[in-house]
Amino acid sequence: MIYVLQIQTGKENEVCASLKRIGITAYAPCERIIIRRGGLWTKMLKLLFPGYAFTDVEYSAEMFHRIKPVPGVIRFLGSPTPLSEHEAEMIKWLSNGGKVIEPSEAVTDENGDIIGFKGFLNGCEDKIRFVNKRQKKALIAVRFDGKLHKANISFDFPDKNQADGMTGQG
Repeated sequence: MIYVLQIQTGKENEVCASLKRIGITAYAPCERIIIRRGGLWTKMLKLLFPGYAFTDVEYSAEMFHRIKPVPGVIRFLGSPTPLSEHEAEMIKWLSNGGKVIEPSEAVTDENGDIIGFKGFLNGCEDKIRFVNKRQKKALIAVRFDGKLHKANISFDFPDKNQADGMTGQG
């Protein structure tokens, strides 16, 4: 079962590494985002859910006492309550097997409309709530702790002129 841990912001990767060292599966989904800085598109790493980590364990008092003292762990969310099957599948998908999510490539028709994706988002178009072509983001929504959490997954266009709004810049 997957449980959500609230983590001190900025310590998500340290907590996951500490938990892995003591034999507990943990992950903090991360993606390589495409952002525009100084007129140029650049890539950088970004956590999808800052302040949270996910652990796949059979919960028990002993497991609680192994996880709680790890530096950076604030608390289990809920009482602790595992994620529903649907929520757990979404988190497993977004965790990408522990690897960084690389930007997908948009597949467009002759009018420039997005008709699909290559890469991470391929075949998962039904999970996308909204696509922002200008910012090159696909919005994914996941519910945990009774709240809707949004993650923007980056994508790129194969034709760089189209990605830059036909400006021909960088």
